[in-house]
Amino acid sequence: MLIFEMKIFIKKILWFVLFFAVFTVFINTVFLTVIAFTDWDFIKRRESLNFDNPAFEVLVFGTSLAEYGIDTELLSANGLESYNLSFVGSNIKTNFIQLEEYLTRYKVKPSVVLVGVNSFLENFNHDGIQPVIEFTMKGHKYGIRDFPISKFNWAGMELLKKLLRTKYRQTYLSYGQKKCSYSVPDRSGINDHILDISEYESAVWIREISRLCSDYGIELILIEMPGVRDTQNISPVGPYTISYNNGDSALLYNFNHSDFCNFIDYEADWAGLSHFNKFGAEKFTRELLVRVFNDRVDVN
Repeated sequence: MLIFEMKIFIKKILWFVLFFAVFTVFINTVFLTVIAFTDWDFIKRRESLNFDNPAFEVLVFGTSLAEYGIDTELLSANGLESYNLSFVGSNIKTNFIQLEEYLTRYKVKPSVVLVGVNSFLENFNHDGIQPVIEFTMKGHKYGIRDFPISKFNWAGMELLKKLLRTKYRQTYLSYGQKKCSYSVPDRSGINDHILDISEYESAVWIREISRLCSDYGIELILIEMPGVRDTQNISPVGPYTISYNNGDSALLYNFNHSDFCNFIDYEADWAGLSHFNKFGAEKFTRELLVRVFNDRVDVN
C-alpha cells in the first residue's frame, strides 16, 4: 500500500513539474512576443538589423542619454544622413559590439561615429551587454538567464507605463531617436565638478571603438552629454584629443560644461534623469551642428 501511495505521489509531482514547465514556456513566449512588437528598443533593434542598403553618414551610439538627446532626424534634415543606435541600459562594450556588427553587415560605412556618454553618471568599463542586443546578437548561446520575463522585466514595466499613462504612449522613434514631449523640471543644484579626461583615456571599450573606426577610416567623436545641474562640470568644452597606446585617437567635446548648458530651459527641456525631451534634444542637436559639424553642413 505504501509503494502504491508513493507512486501516486511521484506521479503528481511529475504532472506538476510538466505543467509548470509548459506554463512557464507559454508565459515567456507570450511576454516575448508582446514586447518584441511594442518595446521601442526591440522595434529599433529589428529595424537596424534589416536596413535595406543603408548609407548613413553619421551613426550615433551611447546610452539612453544619447538615445533621447541626439536628434538624428534633424541631423539628416541638414544633409547628414544619420541613425541613432543608442539604447536604454547600453554601455560602451555594447556600442563596440553594435558598431562591429554594423560594419560587418552593411557595405556602405559611416563617415562619423558619434558616441554620447556622461562620465559622471556612467562606468565606461562595465563589461555587461545590453539585454536586447545580447539576446539578438549572432552567436549568443541561450541559457536559463535568457528567460524573457526575467531578462526583460524592465520592458514589462515600460509596457505597464504605456498602458496606464498617456504621455508614455506618445513617445515614438524617429531615425532611431526616442522622442517625447512631456517635461520634468530640474530641481538640482550646481556643483563644481571637474571633467576627468583620464576616464576616457583608460576606457578599454572606447579604445576598441577607436581602433575599429581607424581600421575603416571613420572619424570618432566623443560627446560628454549634458546632464542636469548637479552633474555638470566647469572644465572647458574643448575639443580634447584622446590618444591611445595603439596609436588611435578620438576627439572629445565636453558639452556638459555648465556655461555651455545655458541653452537648456530647466523647466521645459528635460524628460527626467538627465534625459532630454524632444525640445531639449532639438536645441542640443542644433548646437552639435554648429560646433561639431559646421564644416560639413549649412545649418537650417
